Amino acid sequence: MIHITITDIKSFVRKLLMEEVFDTFLLVEANVKSNVNYHISGRINKDFFDNDELEEMSCTDYATWHTIRPHVLNVIKGKKQPLSFKIVFILSNPNIERIIEKNNLPLSVDDVANLALNIYFDGNNMTATTIASLKSFSLDKTLENLWDKNVLAFFRHNEIPVEII
Repeated sequence: MIHITITDIKSFVRKLLMEEVFDTFLLVEANVKSNVNYHISGRINKDFFDNDELEEMSCTDYATWHTIRPHVLNVIKGKKQPLSFKIVFILSNPNIERIIEKNNLPLSVDDVANLALNIYFDGNNMTATTIASLKSFSLDKTLENLWDKNVLAFFRHNEIPVEII
């Protein structure tokens, strides 16, 4: 787990809310505190979709950021910035599988509870925290370290300046 400070908040928020940079992440939840509190669960209501629509989805547990981003943008945009917001992302199973295969880890996707990226804005500062968790206890931190490196490489690739705290 690493704790990251986003050093260019305006650029980061543009990439987060108006560009496709984070679109492949799955949204667990988004909370925005402004004139009222907004809570958006990323959990998919499977009853809303027919079987064909469910088969087309890459994940049937959580929505992609791509599908929810416009709604969060509508909540956040305006003349006044929100008092705070928190967005919790997780990596999709195909992307977890790529990390496992690329690094020849002795794991399967079923062993991984999640690889998460939590983004938090407190009204002044923007931070991100990585979390890697397995479904069973392990002292091996290889996956956690790889996830941290992948997130930092993702930020570098997308020209998001950060400082590790």
